[in-house]
Amino acid sequence: MLDINKLKNTWYFKEHILEKWDVLFNEGDLDNNIYIVLVWKLSVEKFTTKNKNETKKLAYLKKDDVFWEAALNNNLPKSVNIISRSKSLLLSIDAEKLVNIFAVKYKQEAFSLLKYIIYLTNKRLTEANYLITSTYAISKEIIELNEITNKTIFSLIEKLKESIKINDIIYYEINPVMENYITMKYDTRIPWKMLNEVIELTNNKLNLLDLQLKGYHNFTQKLSIWNNNLWYLVFIKKDNYFDDTDKKVIATTSTSIAWLIKQKQLLDEQRDKEFMQD
Repeated sequence: MLDINKLKNTWYFKEHILEKWDVLFNEGDLDNNIYIVLVWKLSVEKFTTKNKNETKKLAYLKKDDVFWEAALNNNLPKSVNIISRSKSLLLSIDAEKLVNIFAVKYKQEAFSLLKYIIYLTNKRLTEANYLITSTYAISKEIIELNEITNKTIFSLIEKLKESIKINDIIYYEINPVMENYITMKYDTRIPWKMLNEVIELTNNKLNLLDLQLKGYHNFTQKLSIWNNNLWYLVFIKKDNYFDDTDKKVIATTSTSIAWLIKQKQLLDEQRDKEFMQD
């Protein structure tokens, strides 16, 4: 782990205190600093419109993250916006000063910092590869579908379980008739069997302890369409916690599954409507 105090004690690093909603820099700004997050939370955002009035969140920066290390190679304009989402504390050093002055006077500290930057870069590449591989597997499965049925949705859930290497997944639907109830539709612990078990929510929340998951690590992903929560996927691990990369993969792939489930519901509604007209 990087020793922040050693870096601070050299006097070459500058502290930045950001209040909530403060902007560190905007897309297009010139800033040759490399930053280290001491107290987070910061969001990485990208403009999505030409008049720059809307942004999309790409990621969050957390404690001990180093960012804009690309300044070691160039001083190009920033490609993203960095916005503080709570009171944040950062350290920074000018990249040219780091290479030409700091690294000469503080060889060990500079070497430790560069090793840490390499470690983080490799970690991000590994996470990116994991994300791409997992989402590609689900996307390929969806593209190759000939029809949308319960069986194809269950097949996607099984594929997702395999892609992110977890123990099991449980799929629930919001009950359209009974408020504060959900229906268990599929459980990979009972593969290829359609379920219809109605479960009452506790204070409008899914109580995982009621699902006999005690002793397991779990993560619940809400599946929403236009901000309407319609379904839940509960992911279960026996040996490890869900890290940030797992959650990114789950969020990305679950979006595709949500739209597929919605499409099936629309097709079912249309089929029922045609049946009633006949």
